[in-house]
Amino acid sequence: MGAAAAPAMAVMSIAGKGMEIAGGISQGIQNKVAAQIDTVKLKMAAEAGKVRAIQTDAAYRDDLNNTLQNIGAIRAGQNVGFDSPTSFAIYDKARSLSDNARITAVSNERLKALGLEGDAAAAWKRGETARTTATLGQAKNILSLGQEVAGFMK
Repeated sequence: MGAAAAPAMAVMSIAGKGMEIAGGISQGIQNKVAAQIDTVKLKMAAEAGKVRAIQTDAAYRDDLNNTLQNIGAIRAGQNVGFDSPTSFAIYDKARSLSDNARITAVSNERLKALGLEGDAAAAWKRGETARTTATLGQAKNILSLGQEVAGFMK
């Protein structure tokens, strides 16, 4: 190898290490952006879950009202007043069954939303550390590059 080839090889080696470092850091940035996108998707899903919980609550309450109206209509058709002890017992049982089902369904939707919010927080944290981790992962190459540049400058 000639005297002119040595500096060219050193420059090529330095450039190669620089490209490797840039690629590693770029990968960290891409991972951060991907995690941020996941965070937004998970937050949106959590918000949709909260809306589903509200809708579920409203649907169960509407169903209960319809059930109570039907019970009242049937009892009236039997010439029994809505204020009779039997009517009160039937209404209370219908309310109790509906409330238990409603509370369970709404709680399930809220728990799903809460889990999605936790996943979103984890994705955000993963994104926050991605770039730093990628940069620190390139520390060996950065030090090696510094040594090569120092050697080239002699």
